[in-house]
Amino acid sequence: MKAKTWIPMVALAGLGVVVTRSGTPTRRMIDRTAHTTRKRMRDIQGRTQGMLYRAGDKHPDPDVPDLVLADRIRSQLGVLERQLDLPRIHVSVFDHVAHLHGVVSTHADIITLENAVLAVSGVREVESALHVGLSVSDTRPSTGRLMHDLQ
Repeated sequence: MKAKTWIPMVALAGLGVVVTRSGTPTRRMIDRTAHTTRKRMRDIQGRTQGMLYRAGDKHPDPDVPDLVLADRIRSQLGVLERQLDLPRIHVSVFDHVAHLHGVVSTHADIITLENAVLAVSGVREVESALHVGLSVSDTRPSTGRLMHDLQ
């Protein structure tokens, strides 16, 4: 190594900064750790903003475009889909009327999903094309996650 490149490395090492070449295992580990840290910080920031929003007793604006409303509904349904172990429910919104399409396990699941969508700020009505069709033997989303985790 040339003397000119040693001087900055020694100075940085003296400050506690790890200097590695790109592509080395150490560098990949540092990059992964930095990426994970940035991701966690964004998550903490979002959670903090959400807590402050709820603590301020604020409510989402009901007068939003249909695309924004559809995203709100998908966010609400995502949690329920995982809890009920259902395949993805398809959502479309036209003039603040939510249209749901998909297959569920029971009639109670249909009622739960429809009520969750009605609770979303801005939804005026729900038109449901959800139908019962999942049997106990059908493959569930959790089965795919389980198989992925085992590999």
